[in-house]
Amino acid sequence: MSKPEEPSPFKALDAKLKAARSRRPRSRRRAGGDNEGGVHSGIGIGMRMATEIVAAVGVGVGAGLVLDAWLGTKPWLMILFLILGCAAALLNVVRTGKEMDRQAKERKEKARHDAGP
Repeated sequence: MSKPEEPSPFKALDAKLKAARSRRPRSRRRAGGDNEGGVHSGIGIGMRMATEIVAAVGVGVGAGLVLDAWLGTKPWLMILFLILGCAAALLNVVRTGKEMDRQAKERKEKARHDAGP
Protein backbone atom coordinates (compact mmCIF):
# COMPACT_ATOMS: atom_id res chain seq x y z
CA MET A 1 0.00 0.00 0.00
CA SER A 2 1.17 3.50 -0.70
CA LYS A 3 1.50 6.15 1.96
CA PRO A 4 -0.90 9.07 1.86
CA GLU A 5 0.78 12.24 0.60
CA GLU A 6 1.71 14.70 3.31
CA PRO A 7 1.02 18.35 2.55
CA SER A 8 4.13 20.19 1.48
CA PRO A 9 5.30 22.92 3.89
CA PHE A 10 6.06 25.06 0.83
CA LYS A 11 2.43 24.93 -0.30
CA ALA A 12 1.31 26.11 3.13
CA LEU A 13 3.88 28.91 3.07
CA ASP A 14 2.77 29.92 -0.43
CA ALA A 15 -0.85 30.10 0.70
CA LYS A 16 0.12 32.27 3.69
CA LEU A 17 2.13 34.62 1.48
CA LYS A 18 -0.72 34.99 -1.00
CA ALA A 19 -3.15 35.74 1.84
CA ALA A 20 -0.80 38.36 3.29
CA ARG A 21 -0.29 39.99 -0.12
CA SER A 22 -4.04 40.17 -0.70
CA ARG A 23 -4.48 42.02 2.62
CA ARG A 24 -1.73 44.51 1.78
CA PRO A 25 -2.98 47.98 0.71
CA ARG A 26 -2.97 48.50 -3.05
CA SER A 27 -0.85 51.68 -2.87
CA ARG A 28 2.04 49.88 -1.18
CA ARG A 29 2.24 47.03 -3.69
CA ARG A 30 5.00 47.06 -6.24
CA ALA A 31 4.26 46.01 -9.76
CA GLY A 32 7.22 44.49 -11.49
CA GLY A 33 9.90 44.62 -8.82
CA ASP A 34 11.95 47.17 -6.97
CA ASN A 35 12.45 49.61 -9.83
CA GLU A 36 8.90 50.75 -10.48
CA GLY A 37 8.77 53.65 -12.90
CA GLY A 38 12.48 54.41 -12.67
CA VAL A 39 12.51 54.94 -8.89
CA HIS A 40 15.85 53.87 -7.48
CA SER A 41 16.85 53.28 -3.89
CA GLY A 42 19.71 55.30 -2.49
CA ILE A 43 21.89 52.26 -1.87
CA GLY A 44 21.27 51.06 -5.43
CA ILE A 45 22.38 54.37 -6.87
CA GLY A 46 25.47 54.43 -4.66
CA MET A 47 26.43 50.90 -5.61
CA ARG A 48 25.93 51.64 -9.30
CA MET A 49 28.15 54.71 -9.15
CA ALA A 50 30.81 52.93 -7.11
CA THR A 51 30.84 50.04 -9.57
CA GLU A 52 31.16 52.40 -12.51
CA ILE A 53 34.08 54.21 -10.87
CA VAL A 54 35.94 51.02 -9.99
CA ALA A 55 35.31 49.50 -13.41
CA ALA A 56 36.43 52.56 -15.37
CA VAL A 57 39.62 53.05 -13.34
CA GLY A 58 40.36 49.30 -13.36
CA VAL A 59 39.96 49.03 -17.12
CA GLY A 60 42.15 52.10 -17.61
CA VAL A 61 44.93 50.81 -15.38
CA GLY A 62 44.69 47.31 -16.87
CA ALA A 63 44.92 48.62 -20.41
CA GLY A 64 47.86 50.81 -19.44
CA LEU A 65 49.73 47.92 -17.82
CA VAL A 66 49.18 45.66 -20.82
CA LEU A 67 50.34 48.33 -23.26
CA ASP A 68 53.33 49.20 -21.05
CA ALA A 69 54.43 45.56 -20.97
CA TRP A 70 53.93 45.19 -24.72
CA LEU A 71 55.61 48.44 -25.74
CA GLY A 72 58.18 48.68 -22.92
CA THR A 73 57.10 52.15 -21.81
CA LYS A 74 56.65 51.49 -18.07
CA PRO A 75 54.93 53.37 -16.28
CA TRP A 76 53.86 56.10 -18.69
CA LEU A 77 50.95 54.44 -20.44
CA MET A 78 49.59 53.15 -17.13
CA ILE A 79 49.62 56.70 -15.77
CA LEU A 80 47.97 58.03 -18.95
CA PHE A 81 45.26 55.36 -18.93
CA LEU A 82 44.72 55.86 -15.18
CA ILE A 83 43.93 59.50 -15.89
CA LEU A 84 41.66 58.53 -18.80
CA GLY A 85 39.90 55.95 -16.59
CA CYS A 86 39.31 58.56 -13.89
CA ALA A 87 37.89 60.95 -16.51
CA ALA A 88 35.58 58.21 -17.82
CA ALA A 89 34.45 57.42 -14.27
CA LEU A 90 33.67 61.08 -13.59
CA LEU A 91 31.74 61.32 -16.86
CA ASN A 92 29.70 58.22 -15.96
CA VAL A 93 28.86 59.60 -12.51
CA VAL A 94 27.76 62.94 -13.97
CA ARG A 95 25.69 61.17 -16.62
CA THR A 96 24.02 58.99 -13.98
CA GLY A 97 23.25 62.04 -11.85
CA LYS A 98 21.65 63.84 -14.78
CA GLU A 99 19.58 60.77 -15.60
CA MET A 100 18.32 60.53 -12.01
CA ASP A 101 17.53 64.25 -11.96
CA ARG A 102 15.56 63.93 -15.20
CA GLN A 103 13.59 60.98 -13.82
CA ALA A 104 12.84 62.87 -10.59
CA LYS A 105 11.55 65.85 -12.59
CA GLU A 106 9.38 63.57 -14.72
CA ARG A 107 7.90 61.92 -11.62
CA LYS A 108 7.26 65.31 -10.03
CA GLU A 109 5.62 66.61 -13.21
CA LYS A 110 3.48 63.46 -13.49
CA ALA A 111 2.40 63.74 -9.84
CA ARG A 112 1.48 67.39 -10.36
CA HIS A 113 -0.42 66.51 -13.55
CA ASP A 114 -2.26 63.61 -11.85
CA ALA A 115 -3.27 65.86 -8.93
CA GLY A 116 -5.05 68.18 -11.33
CA PRO A 117 -5.72 71.93 -11.03
